[in-house]
Amino acid sequence: MTQPGLPTPLNRTLDQELAALVRGASLECLVCGEFVLHLGDVRACPECHTILAEGSVLSEGWKVPEIELPSAMQAG
Repeated sequence: MTQPGLPTPLNRTLDQELAALVRGASLECLVCGEFVLHLGDVRACPECHTILAEGSVLSEGWKVPEIELPSAMQAG
């Protein structure tokens, strides 16, 4: 509990960070801090290639989808 007049700490738990990322309130990769891409129900980081997908993908025997991420190095 904070005392009156003191700033409230902004530390959030991993669960809170993941929830914010899934609902679109956060656009920051939890691994490297870069912006993530929203590809349907999947969040993917083009920098470190981290993929966040909703559901119990591994426990249900699903395979993580292969996602072609746009390359920043490709000429327009």
